[in-house]
Amino acid sequence: MPAAVYKGNHTVVVEQIPVPELGSSQILLEISHCGICGTDLHMMMEDWGRPGSTGGHEYSGVVAEVGRDVNGWALGDRAVGGPGAGCGLCGHCGAGRTNLCASRPNAGVDPFVGAFARYKAVESDALFRIPDGVDLRTAALAEPVAVALRGVRRADAKAADRVLVTGAGPIGLLTVAVLNAEGVSDVTVSEPSPKRRALALKVGAARVIAPEELVHPTLPMETVGSPYQLAFECSGRTDAMETALANLDRAGTLVLSGTGMRRPRFDPNRIIMNELIVTGTYEYTQEDYRFAMDLLTEGRLPAETLIEPDDQPLARLQWAMEQLMAGELAGKVMVVPDA
Repeated sequence: MPAAVYKGNHTVVVEQIPVPELGSSQILLEISHCGICGTDLHMMMEDWGRPGSTGGHEYSGVVAEVGRDVNGWALGDRAVGGPGAGCGLCGHCGAGRTNLCASRPNAGVDPFVGAFARYKAVESDALFRIPDGVDLRTAALAEPVAVALRGVRRADAKAADRVLVTGAGPIGLLTVAVLNAEGVSDVTVSEPSPKRRALALKVGAARVIAPEELVHPTLPMETVGSPYQLAFECSGRTDAMETALANLDRAGTLVLSGTGMRRPRFDPNRIIMNELIVTGTYEYTQEDYRFAMDLLTEGRLPAETLIEPDDQPLARLQWAMEQLMAGELAGKVMVVPDA
């Protein structure tokens, strides 16, 4: 089957690789669409990944083969890949936080064959049916929607909150859309790219600003003139993390969603003297995933606005990632394995 294989040195090549061998509890999904994630950019354009791996984890498709021990699925069923149920034995699974399961794989370290390919083998407990009325292209948004949704839930966002989102990449834009769907309308987006600022307004931001418009108070006990109760950092940039923290109101919460290799320098006195909360959000649970699919099914998210109008073949995956890195593409890019 054709697959986009990461070769190292920010290079991706379409090659013919074997169709995955199907385990007894697995389903072979013929991929329809796979979105490009910020993690894919880190792995393949910033060389975090393992050469020889195939990226792609935001996918939809059609069941092409069913493992012998799988029940309830048939050829032609439409599905999206998502999280498994966890080991069920560790304390995190017991607490319902299966995204933190002690047995979860290590991102970027363990071998991975993703959905930038014609087929993907998926454990049957990690597949979610696509409801009638939701097309395969829109359904591929379920994974990043679940990421954004979990971040919003981590912050316990309320309708009256004044919210800052730093970074208007796909997760930042989806965070804005999910906040709007949850009734939070006072959302400011900080983003350097004019194209992404414009798109943020289209998906529900009340206002957009350039990062340099945000100020830092001089003393740790001071707050800015119009502080935010919540901030979602979605860019992975250290300066954005530090600025988001500096713009919180007393008792505010900063949710870190964007990943980066450089570490921020947070002022501990600001955190202490204002009783700030700094937390992270990682992937999602099956509950998050089901609710994300509900949002898409009910039409509560501007899916067509969030997705770039032109899908890209595997052969243009590297080009699309380069365009995303440069800020020339603002929305979610969908890849179709038609090579």
